[in-house]
Amino acid sequence: HDEEFDVGCLCVANIDNEPGGTNKIITGSHQGILRMYGPKQKEYKIEDLILEKNMEAPILQVAAGRFVQGTREICLALLHPKKLSVYMVSAVSSGGAVNYYSLSQAYEHQFQRPAFNMCYGAFGGVRERDYICVQSLDGVLSFFEQDAFAFSRLLSPNFLVPGPLCYMAKFDLFIVCGNAMFIEAYRYQVLAAAADNVDQDQSAEGKSGKKVQVDWSTNIGEHAQHIEVTRFSRSLAANQQEILVVGEHTIFTIKENGGIKLQKRIAEYTISSALCYKLPAETPDAPPFFNLLLSTHQGHIMILREMQLVWCARLQGLIPVHTCVDTICNVRGMVICMDSRGKVQVCYMGTDPPSASLVNTEMKELNYDEMEEEHQELLRIIRQTHGEGQREAEEQLTVQAQVPESLDWSQEDDTDADDPVGRVDGTVMQCTVNLYITLGGLKPVENITVTLKAASCFVLSQSSIYLDNIAPGDGPQVVPVVFRVWTTVLCSNLDVLATTSYFSANNEPRTSVTEFRLPFALVAKLIQPVKNASFKIQLECNRQPPPLQSLFAGLLAQPHVSASFGQQMTSLLSVQYVSGTEATVLVSKNACRFVVQASEFASLWVLTQELCFRLQEYFAGQQGAGEEPFMIAYQDSLPLHDFFALMDDHFALRKHLEELRSDLCDRTQQYRVIEKRLLVRFKDRNPSPLNHLDELLSHTFDQVLQLTEGIDDVERALRTVSCHLAAATELVLLLIRFRFELDEENFRVLRLHLSPEIADTVDQGWEEQVDASLIHLLRTSLARNAKDRSALPPPMKVPQDTLKLKKRITSVVDRLASGGRIAAAGEQGAVAEGGEEDDAGGGGEED
Repeated sequence: HDEEFDVGCLCVANIDNEPGGTNKIITGSHQGILRMYGPKQKEYKIEDLILEKNMEAPILQVAAGRFVQGTREICLALLHPKKLSVYMVSAVSSGGAVNYYSLSQAYEHQFQRPAFNMCYGAFGGVRERDYICVQSLDGVLSFFEQDAFAFSRLLSPNFLVPGPLCYMAKFDLFIVCGNAMFIEAYRYQVLAAAADNVDQDQSAEGKSGKKVQVDWSTNIGEHAQHIEVTRFSRSLAANQQEILVVGEHTIFTIKENGGIKLQKRIAEYTISSALCYKLPAETPDAPPFFNLLLSTHQGHIMILREMQLVWCARLQGLIPVHTCVDTICNVRGMVICMDSRGKVQVCYMGTDPPSASLVNTEMKELNYDEMEEEHQELLRIIRQTHGEGQREAEEQLTVQAQVPESLDWSQEDDTDADDPVGRVDGTVMQCTVNLYITLGGLKPVENITVTLKAASCFVLSQSSIYLDNIAPGDGPQVVPVVFRVWTTVLCSNLDVLATTSYFSANNEPRTSVTEFRLPFALVAKLIQPVKNASFKIQLECNRQPPPLQSLFAGLLAQPHVSASFGQQMTSLLSVQYVSGTEATVLVSKNACRFVVQASEFASLWVLTQELCFRLQEYFAGQQGAGEEPFMIAYQDSLPLHDFFALMDDHFALRKHLEELRSDLCDRTQQYRVIEKRLLVRFKDRNPSPLNHLDELLSHTFDQVLQLTEGIDDVERALRTVSCHLAAATELVLLLIRFRFELDEENFRVLRLHLSPEIADTVDQGWEEQVDASLIHLLRTSLARNAKDRSALPPPMKVPQDTLKLKKRITSVVDRLASGGRIAAAGEQGAVAEGGEEDDAGGGGEED
């Protein structure tokens, strides 16, 4: 049967107290099987399994220590979900040879709450014996002084998830990490002297006794996976210790008083187990130091010495969940690893020593010329190998998208008549894109996940596609994805990003990214010419513009468009978006000029983007030799006023939503208080008058309903305005590119800072993100002088208004107009000396 093992299910000790001191390997599974191994040679034999017993309960952790009163012998402690058992292990021999090993129970403790993990040590400064502390799933620490129960304490009333537990003997501290991502230390004497708080009402008034007080607390910002008291840093004094914490992505060393001393980011690996092992002392009187051994889910074992990687190797077919370093078969420094299925491996760090020394039996004269020639040949091979660079993966997964030019018109309508999806003549507007997933190479891949990211206006039949595996020789896997459009949201982008993640045959994660563009006909349809509009922009090009019929041939090719439309499209074309707004493009062939106009500012974007895309695609195939490349220019002033108006609308909705949520919090709190008072009065045998509390409760309930409905309305409006703001940001970025002739790299970096990706959360919104990004830009690449570069950035917080953000956007535009570039050659971001600058991006501002 398959068994499961986890952290704590492995222990190495001389558990039978053999006089020779030979260590045994003890494992316990979650299925309750206890095993002990006594390795005697290199290869495993069945005789090495010296004990196997079903303990009739899952084993969460095994430990070896002096747990039995009146003896100094090592005993075995087994932690089960509902009990703690301590056993004496003895070898039964006859005739001088060991026949078998037996377990005899010394004592056990039953639990009232399920256990999670345990630690042991000389709590309170006792000598020659160990006490045990067990942490339960609800955060209660239970202390056992060998066979006697001492006390239980709840560390925090807001406890959610248990974490690692460690004991620091020097200061008699218990170190834990809870769900709040704080490393907390509690003294044993303080816990013992505190009043009993388990299963007690923490809010009860008049409660006597001392409360549990934390000795020190440190925020590490992530969940801890391993905590250990050690001497990791070489700069420690002889009497100093430190706490080493291995988090999800970071390694921390914490001082004895709780301050963080060092930290190292390890985001490129996911840690499966960690251990600090003792190094041989340089002199007999020298204090011991420790190295850190990390095991990763990628199958590596890494050794760190003071945050520096000094040794690394890869395990074959084993991902350790628990690791020990100890003496096995009288060989010091052996590494004992165990994976989640109970496979135990004993290995060592290094390479196999030579079986015999090499002796030169031929007493011939050395040919130094041949040796030099061979040396040069080896150097040539090394240079050639390094020159090839990193080799391509043996297996490559590619995703290609087949986007049709025309929409689907013969599909079955599976929507309701009132569904807010785009329709033409009663038929749903939709486009089916076929994704072809092809494997190149000779090795299979598995766990393939394709994730699609599109603008919020699109409805996808499936945004995530999962495939078990693809073998070499299999044909392309075809996955159809249907795109539809909401009528309630303005389209902000036609580009779709398909990200494929998969695992190779060696269990290595790989990714592949594909981008494709949906047809313009999916979000817009042709209408009769509209000549009047509130907003317009004018673009100029250096070539004679082609007819609109050839540029927008895809729109004319749709089945619902009549042939007469193409004849009318000479110099003017009008479209209506699915969201209801209209946009028009006019062309002047004599002046090589295009005018895009619309009833809303944000509606200019999609038609402008489609126009520029089709122009560049049209002239890309007509580039002649020696002819200057096709260019689009924008000569007018940037429409920042209209852009800022949308920004104000977005920010006002965010503030209004924040006020509604605050009011809802107050009303729900008021509802709970009234409800508690009513319950007390209803339970009272001699109830006092209600004093209209029931009416107040009903009125508060109505207010809660009104506030929730108002929050829903504001959130819908915020989503709509966010799409308008995203489209307007894209349009302003494009006009900045045309206005100041930015190259591809400068435009890419500018788009990363003035981001059109709008994802507002409760704690952080688009305005704060863009403001912080532009401050960074103005103080690095677009800095005017050294003073700007040396200024410290202000903390990110929700602003009171958008005035400073508007100033920063204006400052970026002004510096670009002065000749500054973000990714310029030579001195990066140099701004013209005569450029004017206000204090919006200044160095000393704290806001």
